[in-house]
Amino acid sequence: MQLSKDISTGLTTSQQLIVLLLLAFGLNFNTLFHEYALDDAVVLTGNTLVQKGVAGIPEILSHELFYGLEKQESDLSGGRYRPFALIVFALEVQFFGINPFVSHLINVLLFVFLIALLFRLLQKYIFRELNPNLAFLTCMLFVVHPIHTEVIANVKSRDELIAFILLLLSAFSILRYLKNRKLISLLPAALCFFISLLTRESAIPFIGIIPLTAYFFYNQSIKKALLLSIPLFSIFILYMIIRISVVGLSHSTDRDVLNSPFILATASEAFATKIFLFAKYIGLLFLPYPLTFDYGYNQIPYINLHSFSFIFSAILLFAFVVISLLTFKTRSLLSFCILFFFLTLFPFTNFIMDIGAPLAERLLFQPSLAFCILFSAYFLNTIPSKKILSFTIFGSVLLLFSTYTVVRNMDWKNNDTLFFADVETVPNSVRANLYAAKQYILKSKKETNKALKDEYFKKAIFYDERILQIYPHCKFIYEDLGFAYFGLLNYLKAAELWKKAAILEPSSTSAKKRTQMISDVLYNEGNKYFRSANYAAAITYYTKSVELNENNADAWYNLGGAFFKTKDIKNGLEAWQMVTLLDPGRELKMEQFQGKE
Repeated sequence: MQLSKDISTGLTTSQQLIVLLLLAFGLNFNTLFHEYALDDAVVLTGNTLVQKGVAGIPEILSHELFYGLEKQESDLSGGRYRPFALIVFALEVQFFGINPFVSHLINVLLFVFLIALLFRLLQKYIFRELNPNLAFLTCMLFVVHPIHTEVIANVKSRDELIAFILLLLSAFSILRYLKNRKLISLLPAALCFFISLLTRESAIPFIGIIPLTAYFFYNQSIKKALLLSIPLFSIFILYMIIRISVVGLSHSTDRDVLNSPFILATASEAFATKIFLFAKYIGLLFLPYPLTFDYGYNQIPYINLHSFSFIFSAILLFAFVVISLLTFKTRSLLSFCILFFFLTLFPFTNFIMDIGAPLAERLLFQPSLAFCILFSAYFLNTIPSKKILSFTIFGSVLLLFSTYTVVRNMDWKNNDTLFFADVETVPNSVRANLYAAKQYILKSKKETNKALKDEYFKKAIFYDERILQIYPHCKFIYEDLGFAYFGLLNYLKAAELWKKAAILEPSSTSAKKRTQMISDVLYNEGNKYFRSANYAAAITYYTKSVELNENNADAWYNLGGAFFKTKDIKNGLEAWQMVTLLDPGRELKMEQFQGKE
């Protein structure tokens, strides 16, 4: 691809950098006033090891990501060993405490620093023989792309920022080595790559990106380019030894569709859907709208090998592979970008291992660079013949992307804004409905206004019952759904739901406490109906009470009495047989229940 050199931004390199940094900070400025949201509890607000500050670092190094949150190893496939990311959060807590402004400020500043590094790397080392404006336009498009809002606005995704920064620093050292051939230049590269691996698994494809870069931009032979991956692969082996020693080689897969998204699909459906999702990532780069924190079951339904979506996606991906191979020998920019995209994304498309999500915007953080390069190169290439059209398209994209970045950032303000906005965007997502329902339950617990409290209960019920329509076997909703009905004084419905929760989680102590509590509530409600001579209703409540707590002798006693009041001697005696078993010393007097009304 020949890039036009007829365009000039009128800015020096330093001025271009300043523009990029101001844009990176300005578009994300509104996140500085956000609260914590989504998974921030995993790495910060709910992580007991991180909250210890520096004192928690030894435990962070010896456990996987979720240990500080759950006090047990995660059952997600493969584990999550990301100690450096947690150490960064621990240091933040040590010096600043739990402060959302500081957390978001660090994320924004890291992004600004990343853009400075990326611009310098592209301008001086990668595109040094291409159009001098390509680095500037590429970075500008990268800055404004809305697909990056999750990484910047979600504090938890700081690991993506840190990992990418470390990889850029490593790339600087390696490319410097290609120029000066001094082995000492590789030491910083090895260290940065090692730490990036300890930050996030998205660093692994870097092993292939370096030889790819050397081949395309430094005229290295394939053999010499591949030799550059040897030290990186050695570092990777060291990392894997450490990782396996800490989290083990394999982990049992969560048997729920929320964390194992293809568990309900057949083998062919899983394959077809993964291919479609791979292609969807490409679609999100061109049209990043609407965006959402979750793309899980059943927002993107399983497809089969005969569906148009699969066939089109397969043809598209195959075409990209063919194009990249056909133009590989000519060292075309198009071939580089396609291979860069595939290398950085493929390991996280669920083909190699189940990553716990079908698709995630944060996974496009590095791969999106390929799109930004290609789009900018195409713009530069079309200027000579279609100057007005090219500027119109590129300018419109920048404006639309910038606007949506600011707007999407607003959704990430807190869990209220995020969950309630996204559940409307992805109404068929089990997770989105689950989180919206839970958020309304939390709001109800804090609300003192009875009318508003009841409204929150009703909204929680709406989203939880929507889940039952999408995924009837979801085990996570019964506790909160029961709480919502309990808040609306529908004790029988609450009892039914909490009983299901206890059955699904037999080892849960909280589930046992809930059933005990609701049993007592139903017993008291039964007493109210008994005193008002509504014995049929009393029997209903007493019966449900003893179903939940068979050891409630008082409930059995009054249940028997209610049966006697309705002349049902047989069932009354059976209820009192339970009283005799539970409280042998209790005096039973049938006469007191057989008098005149």
